[in-house]
Amino acid sequence: MSYQVQHQNQALNYQNIREKNMFQGEYGQQSHQRQQQKSNHEIERITQIQQAKVSHHQFSQNDMSYEHRISNSQNVRHHETSHDQHHSIDNHHEGHYNPLQMPCDWEIARKHALSRRTAKERTKDPTRTQQVETCPCCGFEVDREDIPYCSDPMALSFLGSGFTLFYNYLKYCIIILFIQLLVKQIHNLYTNYEGSYCSHMKRERMEGHIIEEPYCPDSIFLRLSLANKLDNREALETMQVLNFISIFIIMFVLLYFRKSQRQIDTTIDEEQLTPADYTICVKNIPTGLSVDYKAELTNIFQNYAVLDSSKQIIVRKVVLVYDIEEIIELEKKLDNLIEKKKEAIQEHNYDFHHQNVLKIDEEIEHLEHQIHKIEEEYELHNTKFSGIAFVSFDDESMKQLVLQDNPHTSSERMKSHLNRGQLEGLSNNDLQWKGQKLFLEQAPEPNDVDWEFIHITTNEKIFKRVRAWIYYILFESAAFFIIYLISHRLALLGDEAHEEELKGKLDQDTKRKINIMSFSISMLIVLFNKFGVAKIVHYIVDDEKISNKTKFQIQFVYKYALALFLNAAIISFLVDIVILKNVKGAGGFIQNESQIFVLNAIFPPFIWCIDPWSLCKNIWRKHIMSKGEKALLTQQEANKLMEEPDYLSAKRYSDVMKTMWFTFMYGTAIPLGTLFSAFGILIYYFVDYYNILRRRTVKESISIQLSTEMIEMLEYIIPWCAFGEMIMTYTFFHEVSKIDILLIIMAIIYQQLPMEDLSEYLFPVENNEEIKPYAEGSAGFDTDYDRENPVTRHKALAEWNQKQKSDENQNHKTKKILYQQDEFGYIADGHYGH
Repeated sequence: MSYQVQHQNQALNYQNIREKNMFQGEYGQQSHQRQQQKSNHEIERITQIQQAKVSHHQFSQNDMSYEHRISNSQNVRHHETSHDQHHSIDNHHEGHYNPLQMPCDWEIARKHALSRRTAKERTKDPTRTQQVETCPCCGFEVDREDIPYCSDPMALSFLGSGFTLFYNYLKYCIIILFIQLLVKQIHNLYTNYEGSYCSHMKRERMEGHIIEEPYCPDSIFLRLSLANKLDNREALETMQVLNFISIFIIMFVLLYFRKSQRQIDTTIDEEQLTPADYTICVKNIPTGLSVDYKAELTNIFQNYAVLDSSKQIIVRKVVLVYDIEEIIELEKKLDNLIEKKKEAIQEHNYDFHHQNVLKIDEEIEHLEHQIHKIEEEYELHNTKFSGIAFVSFDDESMKQLVLQDNPHTSSERMKSHLNRGQLEGLSNNDLQWKGQKLFLEQAPEPNDVDWEFIHITTNEKIFKRVRAWIYYILFESAAFFIIYLISHRLALLGDEAHEEELKGKLDQDTKRKINIMSFSISMLIVLFNKFGVAKIVHYIVDDEKISNKTKFQIQFVYKYALALFLNAAIISFLVDIVILKNVKGAGGFIQNESQIFVLNAIFPPFIWCIDPWSLCKNIWRKHIMSKGEKALLTQQEANKLMEEPDYLSAKRYSDVMKTMWFTFMYGTAIPLGTLFSAFGILIYYFVDYYNILRRRTVKESISIQLSTEMIEMLEYIIPWCAFGEMIMTYTFFHEVSKIDILLIIMAIIYQQLPMEDLSEYLFPVENNEEIKPYAEGSAGFDTDYDRENPVTRHKALAEWNQKQKSDENQNHKTKKILYQQDEFGYIADGHYGH
């Protein structure tokens, strides 16, 4: 039955439409309530719309067939790649870009590196057609305009909102720390410095002799700590009141901070149209049906997705998600063949045209062709369809209306999972297909999706998440125990040295060796936390197979920041305060934590300033390039080598989060630490901004979700501050005041409140974005879901490439004459977008 006949029948029999099968009978379980809402006039309007849609669909099919013929004719001459790896089709002709070619062309690799640096595309005259040099492997423009180092982070808006939000996050962390300094800590530092408790002498009996010594060692850290005013009760009470006031101010600042982040995200969203502005992610779609899923989903959302019959919904694109495990396995075999080819070239004295090398080339070509055939099979017959799709609408208001009319709860998703997708008790208003409720949610950006893991089943995800937490707990327990033993041994060594010094038996050389050993071990612990813990936590989180990169980064920050905080703050608390009860003595709590504050303030900015990652890559790059043709790198490997190291937001957030938690927990006892932390993060801000502009490659697209979750984590400074105040008061004065208890209660209540909703109510943010139709907005997309999807990428890139050169395309961003089409052949292996 043709589309047109089906849509005519739909109009004539609309009252019974829910009981009939649509598009081969696969969608017939919608509500009668939504049917009856449409009047006869509405039925007539729908008929006209659907007939127009049929005409448009037929035109699109003809146009796609034309594009497909063009693509097929180009495939005889041109090379394609896929899935950020390496697929070609038919033969690689000399002069055409080939990501697997050996020896590699270092000039192409250099252009690729220039195109991927953190810089904006040069401004173009929209009235003129200009020749623009682009990278033949990824389509990014080579000639870019550097962002000035003194610029506002809003200059990074072309990368999406996530990076600008991070630097605003750093700004507010600095503001919060300086509020603590001005309201509370400057007074504490002054009263601590003016105190005299540490200079008081105490008398102790040792080996039959009476020995006098001060209560605290002669140290600037001890003199500026809470320990130096233990005999000043008035100053203690004033400190508690000031702490209470500062917490109230910080609570308000955190509320406004949320508004500031939303404002930045909204402003950037108004300036930058992206595919996610038009798109939803649909989950729990029935699988294994012999239907045209794209046509079915188009029909469902255009006719049944909203309750208000007067609202027109137009679907512009449907991109299906597939299980690509088979393709991944074949790509691993392809990698093995490439390694085998490198070995063969070495064995035959770098003869790239030896018979054995050419034989392996044929095997590579055959395997690439096999991968292409599998991808075509997936798309043509919907085999390996995972039950997930991205649906794009004609404008953002349609998307919002569909999401608003089709909410779901976590309990519904859980019940559906336990019942193999089915959900009992569905209402007439629930959007469903064969008894399965369709779960709709805002789609992430195309390059935020992890296409390798998005198809993973819920059962496998649950198993891997549980296993990852078990691994994490075991690892952190082992690391915690080892660091605890080392710290405990160091503390005992310090006590023994102190006793020997009182007896006059400790010479200066031995004392110096003990101090050096103590500092060295402390530095090793800091380095282990910085590099070892980060690497292991990354492996653990990566094994969770999280479906998008923003969620991956959130999980990484949770686990990494918690590990750093436990290793830096909690171990010292247990060793020095709980076990040894050495708070203010030599090698005690105050001295050790003051040293950690100094290291935290200096070490991270120093490491990022030196940037050992860039140094190592630069050295390795020079070493490989010096080999010339003997480097034995594919073009794709050379491109990767020429790039700067990838920028990872999660590690930055973790560093800052650990510093904030640590500072607010122990700031009462060591107010000098707040000063160190404030200036440490201030230096960190400028160093990191320089790095992202000059020494990093940005490939991730980070949404506001990461920033929102990081604010949720940052707000733990309130309970950490309350807990630290109470613990320090009890440790030093052996009492718990009423104001400390009140602060604990207030912190607990604060953590339970819906702060995001409260912030939105107090500080609303208006979105003045002009609604543009999909056809206009998509012309400026740097990427899209079909161009990122490993299965649909080849065809989508071919169509997009053809559109790039079309005279009808008036958008200045896409109206480019790709001169390397003649120089390199087909523009392949495209990862378009930031």
